Amino acid sequence: MPHLMITPPMPGAERRFQPFVNFVHAQGWSTEFVRIDWNGTQPAFGRREVIEQVGPQTIGQVVMGFSLGALYSHLGALQARHLILGSISPFFAEDDDEPERWPISYKAGNAAIPADVLVGAEEDAQMHRRAEAVRDFYAKATYTVVPGAEHELWHPNYLEAIATALRRVSSPAR
Repeated sequence: MPHLMITPPMPGAERRFQPFVNFVHAQGWSTEFVRIDWNGTQPAFGRREVIEQVGPQTIGQVVMGFSLGALYSHLGALQARHLILGSISPFFAEDDDEPERWPISYKAGNAAIPADVLVGAEEDAQMHRRAEAVRDFYAKATYTVVPGAEHELWHPNYLEAIATALRRVSSPAR
C-alpha cells in the first residue's frame, strides 16, 4: 500500500484533517503526519525550526502539504520522492506584497523532485502567481488549477485533483 506523509500547516491540524485522512485511505493509501514540535507563535516567520523538522521525516516519501503545509513541504522535504503542494502559501522572500514572510526564497527547494502543484481557480492573484512560480521551479511538475475551488482542501474538485495526483504517483509508469 502506498504511503503519504502529510505536513500539517498549523498545530492541531491532525484532528482537523481527519476527513482528509479518511479520503486518502479510501484512495488506497496509508497516511502519517510529519511530527512537528510547534514552538512559539505560528506561523513562525523568520524562523526555520518547523521547516527543518520536515526533512528527516520525509526522505524518500511522497509528501503532501496544503497552504502553509505546502510551504513547509517545499522548503523542508528536500529528499522526498514526490511532492503534492496544494495552494502553497505566498510567504517567501519574493512575496514582497506580504508584510510578514520568511526571508527564504522559494528557490531554496529541490527542483529535481517531481511535484504536483495545485491551486484553487477562485483563489486570489497572489496565490496564482506563487503557484505558477513554484510550478516553473520544478523540472518535472504537473500543474492543476482546481475548478470552482477557493482556498479549501475540502472542496470536491480539490479532493478529486488530489486523488488524480495520488493515482499518478502510484502508477507503475511513474
